[in-house]
Amino acid sequence: MGGRALGFQLTIAKGLQAGKELLFEQAQIEIGRTTENDVVLQDAGVSRKHVRISDRLGRFYVQDLGSANGTLVNDAPLSGERELQNGDRIALGPVEFVFKEVVSEDDATRPFMPVADEDEDATRLIRRNQPLPAEPRTQLEPGKAAPQPASFLPTPRLEQVPSVPPVLAPVPGPLAVARSETLAEALAVEPPTTAPLSRAAPARAAAPTAPARPSPASGADGLSAADKARRRRELNETLGGQLALWWLGLSRGGKLVLSTVVLLLLAGMVGGLAVVFRPSLEGLSRGPEPTSLGLQVVTDSFGLGEGVTWEQPDMKLFDFEFVSPTRAVAVLRYQASGISKDEVSLTLNATVLGSVPPDMATASEREIQQIISPSLLKRNEDNQLVFDNVHNPPGRDSWRVWNLRLEIIPVPDLRPEELLETARSYVARARDFYERKDVGAENLSLAWENYRSAWITLEALDEKPELYEDVRHMMGQVAVDLDQKCGQLMLEFQKHVQFKDKKRARRVIDEITRRFPTPAHRCHNLALEKANEHGL
Repeated sequence: MGGRALGFQLTIAKGLQAGKELLFEQAQIEIGRTTENDVVLQDAGVSRKHVRISDRLGRFYVQDLGSANGTLVNDAPLSGERELQNGDRIALGPVEFVFKEVVSEDDATRPFMPVADEDEDATRLIRRNQPLPAEPRTQLEPGKAAPQPASFLPTPRLEQVPSVPPVLAPVPGPLAVARSETLAEALAVEPPTTAPLSRAAPARAAAPTAPARPSPASGADGLSAADKARRRRELNETLGGQLALWWLGLSRGGKLVLSTVVLLLLAGMVGGLAVVFRPSLEGLSRGPEPTSLGLQVVTDSFGLGEGVTWEQPDMKLFDFEFVSPTRAVAVLRYQASGISKDEVSLTLNATVLGSVPPDMATASEREIQQIISPSLLKRNEDNQLVFDNVHNPPGRDSWRVWNLRLEIIPVPDLRPEELLETARSYVARARDFYERKDVGAENLSLAWENYRSAWITLEALDEKPELYEDVRHMMGQVAVDLDQKCGQLMLEFQKHVQFKDKKRARRVIDEITRRFPTPAHRCHNLALEKANEHGL
C-alpha cells in the first residue's frame, strides 16, 4: 500500500537561519512580514502577506498574495497558483525555502508516527448502516390489508462510535420495488362499474315532463358524465393532473389574480439575480484596473470602503515614465477622503514623500497637489508611486483616493541665484494679489497660482532656502480659502439645479469661471463638467 501526505516541510536553504527545518501539519499556511502570518520574515523585500501554501487532498499548491517584489519558484516568477513537487525552491526576497512532502501510512486516523501493523486498540473505520435485506414479494389477497411499507420497518440500533461522524446510508432498492409493485397490484383491482345514465332514459321518457336542457359544460367537449368522472379520476392520480383540475376550477378573476402574482414573483427573481451578478458584470464592463499615471485623469477610486472602484486595503501602486529633455518637476494631483493624520504615506521609488493630508469639510471638492523634486525622479526610466495605508493590515480602515493625474513641468535652467530671484518675483506678485483678494474675483486664484510657480521654481534648487517653507505655508493657506469658496459656489449651484432654476445656475457657473480663470485649480474644470452635465 502506498502512503499519503500528512503534512509538509520547509527547509531554509538561503537566509540567516539556513538549514533550519519547519514542519507543518495544517492544511494552509501564510508567509509574510507581519505577525499574523504562520511564518514571519522581518525583511523589507517581503510583503505583509506574501505567499500562501495550501494542501488540497494531498496535493500542495503555492500562491503569491499580490506581493510587491513577487515570488520565485525554481528561479521562475510565480504568477497565479502552482502545484508544488518535492525539491521545489520557493524564494521570497533574500530567503529561499526547499519544499518536501511528509508521507506516512494510509491510515489517516493514526498518530503522526509509525505504529504496529496489527493493533487491536487502533481506530478503525466501520460501516454505520448495513444494507437491509429485501422482503419477499407477496401477492395481495382479497380481504387482507396491504403489507406495511418498507420505510416503516424498525431500524436496528447501531453502536455509536464518537470518532466517526454520523453518515446516512441509502435505503436499498429492493424494498422500494416491492412497495411500488404491491401498490400497483392494489390499484389493479377495478371497482364495480355503474350502469350508464343513458340506459335509464327510456323509463323516464314516459313521464310527461319537459325535455332536459343539456348543460353548457357537457355539450362543450361531447363527453358523457361517466367519461368525465373517469377522466377526473385519472387526473387525480398525478400531481400535474391535480394542479390542472385546480386551475380549471378557478374563476376567471381568480386566474387573473394568480397569473399576476406569478409574473411578479418571476420579475422579483430576475431582479434578484441582476443584483447578485451586477458587480461581476460591472467588473467586466469597466475593464482592467489602472496601474499607470499621466496627463489623463484616472477617475476610478482606490482603497477600501463604500463606493471604492478597486479595493486595495493595503496599498496602491502606480507606474509612470519620466521623460524630459531638461530638468523638470512632477506634480501629482489627486483627491482623497476617509483618511486620518499620518494614515496613508506616499512614497516614490522607495523614498517617502510625506503623508496624505487628513480629511476636511470640503474633501469632495478639495484637490491635493504634491510636487516631486527632480532629484527624486529617474529620467527616461519607469518610476513607481505608492499609496500605503500603514493601518492595514491588520486593520480594515476605510480610505479612498481618486481623480489622479501627473503633470511634468520643466523648471528654468538657471543658476541657483537666478532661480532664487525668479522665485522671489513670483512671491511678490502672489502677495499683491492676495492683499487685493476682495477687490477682484480672480485675485485669490492668481495669488495661489503665483505661489505655486514659486514653489516649482524653488524645487529646482538642491539646497532649499528659508523662502521655500514660507511659500509652501502660504500656498496651503490660500488653497484652503480657494477650496472653501469652491465648495460654497458648488453648493449654491446644486440648490438652483434642484429647484430647476437654470438661469441662476448658469450665473453661478459664470461666477466660478471668473474666480478660477485657469485649469490650475480643479474648480475650473469641475464647473465646466457640471455645465455640460445639466445642459447649461
